[in-house]
Amino acid sequence: MSSQQQQKRVPDQDGEHANGAKRSRALAIPNGEVKQEQRGQGEEEAGQGEQGEGALVAVEQAMEEPQINIRMAVSHLHCHACVLPLKPPTFECEAGHVVCRACRGSHVQACAGAGTYVSCAKLDGIVRDAKVACAYEAFGCTSWVVYYEAPDHHRSCRFAPCSCPAPGCGHFTSPARLVEHFFSHHAWNVTEVDYAKPCKLAVPGPEDKLVLVGKADGSVFLVSPCAFGAATAAVSLVCVRACGDVAAGAPQYTCNLWAEVAGNALLLTSVVASSDLVGGFPATDKVMFLPLPQLLYDESGEPPALMVRIDKVGASTIRSRSPCATPPSSLPRRMLQ
Repeated sequence: MSSQQQQKRVPDQDGEHANGAKRSRALAIPNGEVKQEQRGQGEEEAGQGEQGEGALVAVEQAMEEPQINIRMAVSHLHCHACVLPLKPPTFECEAGHVVCRACRGSHVQACAGAGTYVSCAKLDGIVRDAKVACAYEAFGCTSWVVYYEAPDHHRSCRFAPCSCPAPGCGHFTSPARLVEHFFSHHAWNVTEVDYAKPCKLAVPGPEDKLVLVGKADGSVFLVSPCAFGAATAAVSLVCVRACGDVAAGAPQYTCNLWAEVAGNALLLTSVVASSDLVGGFPATDKVMFLPLPQLLYDESGEPPALMVRIDKVGASTIRSRSPCATPPSSLPRRMLQ
């Protein structure tokens, strides 16, 4: 093949390949304006046929206001009266103090120069737009959240770090990253599960742990053996997360645990408690657990198979039941066939 027949594709500055024609792209320049690069002939001809909604979307994307990261004193975004993050609508008094609507009454009494309050429409716009990176950015969260909404985000953020409960380990990271740690450092079994579908597992031995990961949302559950009086065995299940069970926006779960051998079965239904696992595995009075009496073992002494079904439910359903951290009011019911 001659050199004229060979056509060389050279990567452009963005890592994509160009073939003799310039790409169309919007460039943000320091003064905040947007400059449109000239397009190649092939793209120009194709662009002539673009009309209506497609062209309008392209224009809106090109004219999107550039974003900038800045640092400023947090006092500018805090109410002068309650010292909490400002929420619109905001008001400024004659003394120059900015307060939220709920604090106007108390501020009048505390500030001699309060006087008349004036609505701060421009500041409201800044307060609505001021965003900060999630505090758990180092653990994998890429969210930028409105400053006054950050506490709510942190209470439900799925990247909030938890601790490895293995004795002497103490590894501290997000639940998703803990799954890899459990598998690679402790050789714990990891299984993906579908919500609202039963999953058959082997009852974990004294040193074994089972890690379950919800396929729909990546939530992490830990099944582990635990002590329960004279029972030959018992297993507990907990959701691995630091955000808490009643945090706004945090998903909630219920679970059925049961085991059956030779016509004998034991069943437990309960709300799933959450734990950040700091300090090790939670005690049995803090999580759901299923005792496995000797009658469930067959003649060979082999433990029964463990069946697990986890259901994702709404917060209203959870509130109508016992709180997540409250243990079941009675022992699991036994079913004899």
